[in-house]
Amino acid sequence: MLAYFLEEVDVSKIKPGLPLRIEASSISGFTGGNFKSTVEDVQDEIVKAAMPSLKGRLVPFPVGLTARLSAIDKMSLYVFYAVVLENKEEGNLPLTLFKIRGKIRRVQRRRFLRIKFVSNGTIKTPDNEELPFMSFDISAGGMKIGVNKRLEVGSIVRINFQFENDLFLANQEAKVIRKIEDEEGTNGVFYYGIEFFNLPLSVQDRIMRFIFKLELKSKGGNTR
Repeated sequence: MLAYFLEEVDVSKIKPGLPLRIEASSISGFTGGNFKSTVEDVQDEIVKAAMPSLKGRLVPFPVGLTARLSAIDKMSLYVFYAVVLENKEEGNLPLTLFKIRGKIRRVQRRRFLRIKFVSNGTIKTPDNEELPFMSFDISAGGMKIGVNKRLEVGSIVRINFQFENDLFLANQEAKVIRKIEDEEGTNGVFYYGIEFFNLPLSVQDRIMRFIFKLELKSKGGNTR
């Protein structure tokens, strides 16, 4: 399983002209959602973004709202959290000003953020034996699991696992890529890293969003 997909980078990587995706949670008086924008300017830790519109109407964000921003260039995706400072006009251009909160991370192809997540699922072995397992961490590329039977490293298995109500893996192909020897206990549980493959990009993206939501929650952000 590939570990952190993140490389911390400097704010200089966020350049004017980059497409920007803004993901905002719902709060009282604001329904939230996913919005498209553009980076207009960056000064120190302040990002000026074109105020997005929805159905022909501008969407000002509530001051103090924490949002997840993704700036995209030809090679990378830069992800960070930011707080809305104000909505204003400059030269007849409606803008939303964000203050970067925390670190800026560059998403590299096929490397994913891993976060602790304990839940239950089932795994089907190559001989079609179905076994319960427990997850210990997850990413959009795979997970660490504990199972009460030895698995063969390199074998192809199938996973059934639910992240949340409408996000789950059903009979998802995965490969056992390593056995975690140093964490094997005396209770008959064996620990493995498994890597998903042939995972649809749409599902991969939804898992990434779910993980960032967990991360934001762990930092005390609003995820409602």
